[in-house]
Amino acid sequence: QFTAEDRIASLRHEVAERLWDLAQQAEAGSDQQLQFVMAFAAQARGDQLDPVQALYAGDLDRVPGLDLTTDLKWELLTSLVAGGRADETQIDTALSKDDTATGALAAAKARAALPTPEAKQRAWDQIVAGELSNSTQRSVVLGFNRVHDQALLHPYVEAYFDQIDQLWASRSHEMAETAAVGLFPGWSVTAETVR
Repeated sequence: QFTAEDRIASLRHEVAERLWDLAQQAEAGSDQQLQFVMAFAAQARGDQLDPVQALYAGDLDRVPGLDLTTDLKWELLTSLVAGGRADETQIDTALSKDDTATGALAAAKARAALPTPEAKQRAWDQIVAGELSNSTQRSVVLGFNRVHDQALLHPYVEAYFDQIDQLWASRSHEMAETAAVGLFPGWSVTAETVR
């Protein structure tokens, strides 16, 4: 967030590489291993998605002892979705295997992470409409922000400032705060955004 724009891509790549190294070096089956894998999946881009895809498919050779829990599988799938390596069909398949309240939240997050203008618009409309539960709204906000190409979010800078007052006035404090903070275009703070 505080990195010069021309350094963001290379820094993210370096961070993801280091997280992957740490995941492979961590004690097999440890909480550290799990957290490093999840952090790596959140940062992985391009070819770095290859090990994410392998893990999602159940290939644990490079991180022996990793517990491939349902929650971890959802995180891996969301990473693949945001990277354009999985789509709504895979989300539906995963939800059919985890037809629980937690699975529904994870699916909502993954759907909002789809890297298309249509998916981002659908997620935005769901949030702004105010018809989601607290937990579903939080999941959709997280997925909405899960992008590899920030250009997908550019149309929502002006929309945010146009709609934030109405959004804040029309819902509970918790719901309003989740939307106001989660949708704030902090990645696009320019002199124009400030004005």
